[in-house]
Amino acid sequence: MTDNRKSLRSSCFSLHDKAALLIIGTTTLLRLAVSAFSGFGNDEAYTLAISRRLDLSYFDHPPLHQWIAYLSMQLFGDGAAVRLPFIAMAAATSWFVYRTTRQLFGAQAGVWGLVGLNAAGFFFLSAGSWVVPDGPLLLCLAGAADVLTRLFFPAPGRLASPWRSWLAAGVWIGLAGLSKYTAVFFPIGVFFFLCLSREHRAWLRHPAPYVASIVALALVTPVLIWNADNQWVSFAFQTGRGAPLPKLHPAHVLAMVAGQALFLCPWVFAPLFAALVWAVRTSKANDPLRFLLWLALPAIVLFTVVPLWGQRGLPHWTMPGWFFVFPLLGVWVAQERPRWFSKRTWARWSVSLTLATAVLFVTQARTGWVETLAPGLQGKGDPTLESFNWTALQGAAALQKTADWTPGFVVTTKWITGGKIDQALNGDPPVVVFSPDPRGFAFAHDPAKFVGQDALIVLNTKNAREEMADLAQYFEHLDTPETFSIGRSGMVETTLITVKAHRLTRPYPLPYSRNRQLGPKLLTSLDPR
Repeated sequence: MTDNRKSLRSSCFSLHDKAALLIIGTTTLLRLAVSAFSGFGNDEAYTLAISRRLDLSYFDHPPLHQWIAYLSMQLFGDGAAVRLPFIAMAAATSWFVYRTTRQLFGAQAGVWGLVGLNAAGFFFLSAGSWVVPDGPLLLCLAGAADVLTRLFFPAPGRLASPWRSWLAAGVWIGLAGLSKYTAVFFPIGVFFFLCLSREHRAWLRHPAPYVASIVALALVTPVLIWNADNQWVSFAFQTGRGAPLPKLHPAHVLAMVAGQALFLCPWVFAPLFAALVWAVRTSKANDPLRFLLWLALPAIVLFTVVPLWGQRGLPHWTMPGWFFVFPLLGVWVAQERPRWFSKRTWARWSVSLTLATAVLFVTQARTGWVETLAPGLQGKGDPTLESFNWTALQGAAALQKTADWTPGFVVTTKWITGGKIDQALNGDPPVVVFSPDPRGFAFAHDPAKFVGQDALIVLNTKNAREEMADLAQYFEHLDTPETFSIGRSGMVETTLITVKAHRLTRPYPLPYSRNRQLGPKLLTSLDPR
């Protein structure tokens, strides 16, 4: 009888493992399809533009996703295939989430947590395939959580090696720190869990966690070296977003909550939030629920509340916190809390609605069919327009070389526009941003090297006259402006101003205290560009 029960249990877990792999395989194929038919968004185009140059770190974020983007461009070119490593990382992340949830709450909970994770819009699309830092960050956080889960909550008769586990966690956390600054919430959450759990507090007296911390810090030294070399500009930029404003803004908090619900999709956000509340109410200091809450709540609470006194927040800031709520969702759904909640009905509707949303997004981004059916909506702030590639810009007359005209570089005044132009031109000629807010473009090229060269100025129509007047003082003279229109399905949706600018007379004064030597000779020698 005992052998039969063991055989049945083994078979059951095997079925759940196969279900998890089927979910991961299916969502990977869907991500590949979506990526093949959708262009690069503003953040992706900007990331690819500043990743053309290999460096120790970068202005906006730590360098891991940009290193990956750089290598991916070397292997696959500038097309949609550059997303392949990020899609592969999403598949590995999903498997880690399943393993962690299975370890803590059982395989059935692992499958339901996996369904929720891949039905949430942000985790399916942005963190699941786009060239942004969230994909590498979540993979590394999931790897660290998987290792520590097996150490803190071992299965009967399966004690993990302390040194091996802590060192592996140190590597994962260090790589997470190379991905995004919000990785800091993970070790903070682990520390407070250990402090407040009597059963796990002994780890604070063990040398392994401290050695793991040294390993993690060693891995993030490129970020520290680059920032020390550039007046800590990246840290100043990111922390400045939380600087207090003269008055409180409750509307900013409400916008953050609504934004999180939209990013996660309302049909996933509702049970996800219910699972979070349930875990808060039922968890104890030393149980797995509390461990996950310490990993989830600091980022969720802080980034939701900071906009009350600071700038308007961005919903994706909280996503590393929500990421650790999905195992809680898995166990909550597996136990069918509350009793009227039908997990199968929820799963069917969630998957269907997310797929329908993805199809609508991709087809609209590619064709603009909504404006075709309702022309009155044209130009009304369509969010999918940013995923429309500007490759038509290659045909602009002002870019064509002639006997007396060879643009050595392209100038624009907004970092978002710079990314789209660079993506459209495949980085040739190079794009520079002359403005008080160039972001990472300030470190991509030294403006002094373009002195004496001709440039093509490309501007959005808004404020173009004032911007041309400002840029004119840096060139010998500007030609008459021309317009160039871009759109989907024959529509004019974006109008650009192009101006031939002759001979840059002096470097544009960039706003950051920029170190002229951007990185060690090793990286320079590795960069063929």
